[in-house]
Amino acid sequence: MNKLRHLIMIASVLGLSSASMGMSASYEPDWESLKKAPIPEWVKDAKFGVYTHWGVYSVPAFETNVYGGEMYAPKDRDERGIRKYHEENYGPITEFGYKDFVPMFTAPKFDAAEWVHVMEDAGAKFGGICLVHHDGFCLWDSEFTRWDSKDKGPKRDIYGEIAGEIRKTDLKLLATFHHGRTYGHHFKWAKYYTDEQRKALDIFDPQYDDLYRNPDTVSKEKFGTEWHNKINEVIGKYQPDIIWFDGLMGSIKNGVVREDRLLDTFADYYNDGTDYVDDVVICNKLPSGKVWNFPMGFGLRCYENGRDMEPDPRGFWLVDRAISYPWTYVKGKTYNLTYQYHISSFVDLVSRGGIFLISLTPKGDGSIPDGEKFIMAKIGEWLRVNGEGIYGTRPWKTVGEGTPVSDIRKEYDSAKGPKIGWDYKVLEETGRDVRFTKKGNTLYAFVIGMPEGRSIDVKSLARGNVEKSGKGIKKITMLGSDAKIKWRQTGKALTLNLPKKLPCEVAYGFKIEVNGKLDDATLKQTEDGVERVGDFPIFNSER
Repeated sequence: MNKLRHLIMIASVLGLSSASMGMSASYEPDWESLKKAPIPEWVKDAKFGVYTHWGVYSVPAFETNVYGGEMYAPKDRDERGIRKYHEENYGPITEFGYKDFVPMFTAPKFDAAEWVHVMEDAGAKFGGICLVHHDGFCLWDSEFTRWDSKDKGPKRDIYGEIAGEIRKTDLKLLATFHHGRTYGHHFKWAKYYTDEQRKALDIFDPQYDDLYRNPDTVSKEKFGTEWHNKINEVIGKYQPDIIWFDGLMGSIKNGVVREDRLLDTFADYYNDGTDYVDDVVICNKLPSGKVWNFPMGFGLRCYENGRDMEPDPRGFWLVDRAISYPWTYVKGKTYNLTYQYHISSFVDLVSRGGIFLISLTPKGDGSIPDGEKFIMAKIGEWLRVNGEGIYGTRPWKTVGEGTPVSDIRKEYDSAKGPKIGWDYKVLEETGRDVRFTKKGNTLYAFVIGMPEGRSIDVKSLARGNVEKSGKGIKKITMLGSDAKIKWRQTGKALTLNLPKKLPCEVAYGFKIEVNGKLDDATLKQTEDGVERVGDFPIFNSER
C-alpha cells in the first residue's frame, strides 16, 4: 500500500485530518481524482528541459530509431531501404539480427557528467533520458529483464549515472518511457513470412521472446506485468520528478497495459512525490489526431513538436522536439533546425504558456555530436542574457503580435495522412514579431529578429493597454544591456528602438516596468478540465 494512503487510513481511524498531520492532498486511483492534481509551479517556472534518444538503434545509426522494426521488412517491401542497408553492412537478417547490435553497444565515450553539463549549460531546468524505446532495451539496472544496460552492452546503469549527476545540480529529473509499443514492435512485417522462413529469423526464436515480445508467444498479461514492474522500479529506485510516456493510448485500448494497475501507480506517484519535490507531474501526450494517452484534464498536456496542437492551446502545456531530425543520430546527420530556430520558437512557446523539451541524439559510442553541443551552447548563451524574462514568467493577457497564427500553424502530409504542425522559420525572417511574458508587475517584450530600421511599433502596448491603474510605463531597459533605450508611447503604439550594441542574437528582450498593476491573463477551468486563458492570443494581421 502507498505510504501516504496508509497514513491517511490511520488518520481516519484516529479522527485526524490530513491537514492536522501536515499532509498534502491525497489522490485516489481514478481519473477524476487524479485530474485534481495541479501542474506544479516548479514546472511552470522551469520552461526548458532536455532528454535524449539514444540506445541500441544508435549503433547502426541509419535512418531511424525504429531500425529494429524496419530491418525485418521483406525485400520487396523495404521502402525505407533499412534492410538493404543492414544486409550490406552487417549481413543477412537471418545471420545478424537486431539483438546482435547489443554487444556492439558498449558506449565507451558515455560520460554522464558531460551529458548533464551540456543540459545545465544550455539553461535547462529539468533533464533526463529516454530510458527505453520501442525496441525494449532498458538503460537502467533492472531486476525485470536481462536486456538492460547493466547486464549487457555498456554494463553500466546509464540512467542511474545520469540521475546521480542531475542530483548534484538544481535540475529536476525527467524519465521518459516508450516501451508501451514494444509488444509486437519487431513484428510489423511478420505476416509476410512463411512458417519455414520464420525458422531462420531470430525474432521468432523463443529464446529471445524476452526482448522481441512476439505477440504469438508472449501474452499481453505477461508483457503488461513486466511493463508495470519496470515503471514502478524506476519510480522507486531513481525518483524522477516528471514522467513522460509515449504510445500508451493504443496499449491501454488493446489491453496490453492494464488501466487499473496504471491508475494505482499514478496515484502512488502523485501521493508520494519524491525526496526533491512535493508535487510531481506526468505528461499527457497527444500521440495522433485528437486522442490523448490519458483522459483530458489529467497531467501536463504534451504535443510532439506542436503536432495537432490547437491554434490557441491555452493554459500550460509542453512541446517536445528533436534537436534536429531524425529522432536519433544517423551517420552524416545535419542540423537543419538551427539554434536560431529553437530560440525563436522557444520564445513563442513560453509566451503562450508552453514548456519546451528538446531531445539530444548522441552517437552510438555515447558521445554528443559537436553540432548538438554548439546548438545547446548558443541556447545557453541566449538564456544567460534573457532568462529573467523566461524563467518563472506567466502569460500576459496578450501573447504577441506580428505573424498571423495561420502562417505558422500549417497542414502537412505525413505517412499517416495530413497533420497540423508549426513552422517557426517565418519568425526568424520577419523582424516584426513580438512576444510577451510577465512576472509580477513587470512585462517583458521579446522582439524576434531585427526590425527594419532597428525600430518597431508595438500596438499592444499603446497608452492605456498596459496597466490597470497608474500613469503608464515607468521604465524600459533591455535585458543584458546597459544602453539607454529610446522609446515613445502614444495612443496607437509603443515605439521601441534597439540600441546600437546588442547583448545577444535572435530575440531581444525589453523589460517594461509600469506604474500600476499589469492585467493578468484570465484563468478558468472548462468542462474538460483544461485550464484556459481568456483573450489570448491576439495577433495583429499586419506583418
